[in-house]
Amino acid sequence: MAAPLTGIRVVEVANMIAAPSAAAIMADLGADVVKVEPPTGDILRGAHRPLDPAAGPGPHPDGYFTVDNRGKRSVVADLGRAEGVAIVHRLAAQADVFVTNLTADRLARYRLRAEDLEPSCPGMIHASLGGYGSTGPLAGKPGYDWTAFFARGGVSSVIGEPGGPPPAFRPGQGDHTSALALLSAVLAALRERDRTGQFQRVEVALYQVAAWTLASDLSVTLIDGAQPAKPARAEWPNPLTCRYRCADGRWLALCMPGPRDYWDGFCVALGRTEWIFDERYAELPARLGHAAELVAAIDAIFATETSTHWATRLDEAGMIWAPVQLLADVVADPQAEALGIFAPVRDPAHGFDFRTVATPFRIAGADVAVRGPAPDVGQHSREVLAELGYTAQEIDELDAAGVIHPVPS
Repeated sequence: MAAPLTGIRVVEVANMIAAPSAAAIMADLGADVVKVEPPTGDILRGAHRPLDPAAGPGPHPDGYFTVDNRGKRSVVADLGRAEGVAIVHRLAAQADVFVTNLTADRLARYRLRAEDLEPSCPGMIHASLGGYGSTGPLAGKPGYDWTAFFARGGVSSVIGEPGGPPPAFRPGQGDHTSALALLSAVLAALRERDRTGQFQRVEVALYQVAAWTLASDLSVTLIDGAQPAKPARAEWPNPLTCRYRCADGRWLALCMPGPRDYWDGFCVALGRTEWIFDERYAELPARLGHAAELVAAIDAIFATETSTHWATRLDEAGMIWAPVQLLADVVADPQAEALGIFAPVRDPAHGFDFRTVATPFRIAGADVAVRGPAPDVGQHSREVLAELGYTAQEIDELDAAGVIHPVPS
């Protein structure tokens, strides 16, 4: 099988999650991805610590860093030194794609803006990811996904219980969503580059991706100017799209909004066939008018049996539902196994065999796979610099001067 991006060279000057995650998927697709790091390494390195004491004292795989940096080669280049900047420019001159999330001032300082690189890289895609983009009053303002995506992007305002504080975010959720947007844009730009031969500029903002994820709500707000309702679970407007807790403490989520009316089958599953003929509930408009009392009554019924019991009853009745799974449940889910959601990682250099999250799509007949562990800081500096034409003496001098020498953080 062929890897779709075989022969594509990617240079990544980025840190943390969003931009490196997009480059990691490019590596899964077969691209040669060279990650440029400062001497102390990407600040995401070492961020993961096992939460379960049963994991033991270590050493452990760096799960956070691996998922966004697997299959890459690492080069150290101190961009505070002219020699380090020169290394990146020589890398860019041979690249098809340049991925960065450096702030605008740093891109200008190191002459890594699109306009700086285009003269020497006429067929390259310059892909930049930031919190708020390069135009407007917030241009260049630093932003993590918690600030630019969840908070300013409005996501936190429409989830959680009404009247409560903004719910906590999960690490990297907005970043990984934005990485898919960046990947999509880069792949389209590669197609355009191949068609025209021209330099391409790609830009993705966490803030803009947040708006796309909320497009269903925002498309309505654009018309009526209103904030979407955020009802409490006890007052959920449709009992067939609510969440219910079972006797074992596990939650089940229902989602049967229509157009088919699942009410009769649901009543059979719950053993409340009399509700089928109750004029308060028989028709959808009347049922919605009595939603709060129905949610309370259904709560009491689900609380009498385990989630396993209700799973069987709901399936027998043909209902649309899912368990609210813990992450350990997802990891062990046969459906996750069937889809290949998790991929093995072999890291013989460190004695690790573990799993990571695989590319979130499949292409029939194509070689799309995790191609190895995340690299150590500067693991491939000498190898890559030799490919760029540096002599062994020059590489030794750069190492002695600290330009490419990794420094423990």
